[in-house]
Amino acid sequence: MEAKNIEVVDQESIEEEIDLEPVHKILDSFPSQDRRYLIPILQKVQAVYRYLPDKAIQLLMEVLEITRAEIFGIISFYPGLLITEPGKYIIKLCYGTACFVKGANIIANKIHETYGIHPGDTDQTKLFTLQTASCLGNCGAAPMCIVGEDTHGTIDPDKSIELFGSYKLEDAPEQQTEEVISK
Repeated sequence: MEAKNIEVVDQESIEEEIDLEPVHKILDSFPSQDRRYLIPILQKVQAVYRYLPDKAIQLLMEVLEITRAEIFGIISFYPGLLITEPGKYIIKLCYGTACFVKGANIIANKIHETYGIHPGDTDQTKLFTLQTASCLGNCGAAPMCIVGEDTHGTIDPDKSIELFGSYKLEDAPEQQTEEVISK
């Protein structure tokens, strides 16, 4: 019987290296390194990285003398705090009553069919992350969503994928040109 070499891989070496200097600066910007500042610290860390990298969370645990469970208790309560890197565009789809009745669930299904994502997921190309919101506060424009910084109301569920596709085309103008030439 032939012996096989098994390579042991250090999990930390697989994780993406990140510069933690911004986290140190954020911590230094507060009057004290106290757990009562955890929420604004998490918000500022996320503003730097677009999500909360595990190494940053580990540093916060050490400096603030707080457990992972306490930090994740806060992260799980606030849907705006992300532990995985989001896509370039976050689609916030309103699931309030008016939007749901006018087709928000149909839009979510079309997003799933086209991009293979459910709420909370990011597509394979890291272009879109889908999130739902209880209400986006504009029921008169139902169904509505926010894509990145852009607000879109009275979305036709049948044409919704065209709307999201326009962001895909914006992101890759050279592909758009190639598609037009090949037609």
